[in-house]
Amino acid sequence: MVLVAIIAILLAAAAGLVLTIQLESVPLSPLEQVIVNLRATPLIGQAIKDNPQAEKEIREAMLEDQREPVAPGVPARAFYAVGAVSRDYIRPMLAAADDKSAIAVMAARFALATQLRKDDPQSCRDFAMNGVQPVSQLTPEARALFNDFLAKMEAAYRNGRSNGGKPQPMATPPEMIQMLTESGFSNDDLEALNRFASLPSLRACDIDLMIDGAPPKLPPEKQGAFSRFVLTH
Repeated sequence: MVLVAIIAILLAAAAGLVLTIQLESVPLSPLEQVIVNLRATPLIGQAIKDNPQAEKEIREAMLEDQREPVAPGVPARAFYAVGAVSRDYIRPMLAAADDKSAIAVMAARFALATQLRKDDPQSCRDFAMNGVQPVSQLTPEARALFNDFLAKMEAAYRNGRSNGGKPQPMATPPEMIQMLTESGFSNDDLEALNRFASLPSLRACDIDLMIDGAPPKLPPEKQGAFSRFVLTH
């Protein structure tokens, strides 16, 4: 759930960049504008810089979308190509991030979700489910926390790369249930988590806040494993 939201957030951030960028006074083609926007987007931009094959695959998907547009309501091939950047390049590095980096991302998520709940519970729910859209409509306080969240995500990604991409300890699903209970989840909360998509905005936001705020409530040796699970699922 978290990675889906992250990718949606990053795509929204890329779409929000100015589309009239010029290179040496020559207007860019629509395809090149999208590529430039992606390169400038935190986390995804770094990932495609580190993995040139990813940019090539995004370009190819966009060209295919131009040649053979998908049916109305069907996500474009380019959307899946960008999602593959998360699956193939970002997720493994987050799984390799050290405890400090992963826990810092969770703290940034908690701060952002807390602000979103205050500003608009529906946007808090959207953040947990599909990402904040559109980012331009966030309050100044939420936008600053959003930028900090993306910065922490990229820092964790870089940390995982610096560790050689070697996976760090991660909680298993049964251990996650145990740790959620340890952090204060009741049986009712666990049941609500299982039907998260159907929850009202405030309840969904509160469940998300309980997850994001769980690491400090756990013993130090469990905080990193918990955080890496959340950030990669």
